[in-house]
Amino acid sequence: MGYGKLAKGLTEEEARKKIEAVMPARIDKKEFQAYSESVFIGSYNYPNVKMGVVSPSNPSNPSLMDNPREWYRKGFEIEKIASLRTSLVNSNSSKVMSEKQEIAMAKKPVNIEIELEKKPSKLGMGGRAKPVSNSASLKNLLLGENPSVNRKIEKAYYDTDLKAETAVTELIDKTGVYKLQNAFSAGLLGQEENRKIVPTRWSITAVDDQASKKLRKEVKTNQELGEIRYFKNSYVGNHFHIFLIPGQWEYELLELKRPRSTWNATKRSFIMQNHENYGGRTNYAEETAGAYYAARLGTLEYLDSVNRQAKVLIVRDVRPEYWAPLGVWVIRETVRNSFDNYQTLERFNEIKEILSQEMRFHYKQLLERSKMLNSTQKNLNQF
Repeated sequence: MGYGKLAKGLTEEEARKKIEAVMPARIDKKEFQAYSESVFIGSYNYPNVKMGVVSPSNPSNPSLMDNPREWYRKGFEIEKIASLRTSLVNSNSSKVMSEKQEIAMAKKPVNIEIELEKKPSKLGMGGRAKPVSNSASLKNLLLGENPSVNRKIEKAYYDTDLKAETAVTELIDKTGVYKLQNAFSAGLLGQEENRKIVPTRWSITAVDDQASKKLRKEVKTNQELGEIRYFKNSYVGNHFHIFLIPGQWEYELLELKRPRSTWNATKRSFIMQNHENYGGRTNYAEETAGAYYAARLGTLEYLDSVNRQAKVLIVRDVRPEYWAPLGVWVIRETVRNSFDNYQTLERFNEIKEILSQEMRFHYKQLLERSKMLNSTQKNLNQF
C-alpha cells in the first residue's frame, strides 16, 4: 500500500512528504536481534496470506511502539505515532510457524533473532490496523528465550473444542482487547478444525464485535437511563459527540468525513451511517465499518460501569487534521475516554440544537441520514 493509500485526504506527494519527515533512516540490514510482542497478517490474496512478526530492528523495548492506550494517554500526535510505527519491521512469510504463535501468546516482549531474504522495503499500511513501514520476507526466525505466555490465552489455545466467539467473551475481561486481537489473528482460538490465521484488520473488528455483544446482553438487563447525557471528546482530528438517551438499547453511528480528511480526497463532505435497534444487527456495518464496532464497545463499557441501558447516538466529525489513518484504536480510545464529564440535557431538541451549532451547514444532511434523530423524537415527546 503506497502513500496515496495511506492518506487519501492528501495528494500522494503531500502524504509522502509528511510521512518521510518523521520516518527513521532506512533499515539497511538483513539480520538483527530484537524484541517482539505482536504479529501482523495482511488481507491481500486471502486466504493465501502472509504472517509477519512485528519488531524494531534492534534490541530496544517495543512496548511503546504498539500501545494505543499509552499513545492516547500521552496525547501523541499523528507524526509521533507514525514515527514509532514506521521504525518497525514486518518480517513475514507464508508459513504459520509455532514461533510466531508463541510471540502472539506471550505476555511480554520476546527476544528474537531475525534473518531476512533481503533488506526491508518501505511499505505503509493503514486502515483498521496500525501502520507499519518496513516490510521484508522472512528467511529464518529464532526465539532467544522461552516466552512467558499469557496463561489465559494458553488455556484457550489448548481447548480445541472451545469456539472462537466463546473464547473472546471469556477472555476479554482477563486479557484486554489488544492482546486478544493479536491472539485471534494468529489463529490461537477456536475449535481445532476451524482454526486459521485471520487478517489483522478482520480480527480487530471480530473481537470488538464479540466483546461488545457480550456487554450488550448484560446492559440490556439494566434499568433505563433517566436523563439525556451529552459527552464530547476529540483526538487527532476526530471529534466525537455522544448522546445517551432514555429508553431501551439502540445505537447509531454517524460519521462526517470533511474534505481532505482521511478517506476523503474530494472537495465535498459526505456522511456515513449505520444503526441497530434493540435486537442488534444481522449484517456487517458496511458504511462505518470497524469504527462502528469500536465505538459501540467503548460506549457499552461505560453503560455497564453505571449499570444502565440507553439509546446511543454518536456523531464522529473527521476533520482535515486527521490526515493519515492510524487504525480504529483511535475511535475506541477516544470514545472510551469521553465519559468523565457530561452535560445533562432537559429536552430532546437540545440534541438537535447542539448538532446544528457544531455541524453548521452539514446539519441538514446529518438529519436526513439519521434514523434516531427522527424516530426517537416521536418516542420522547416528554423530553
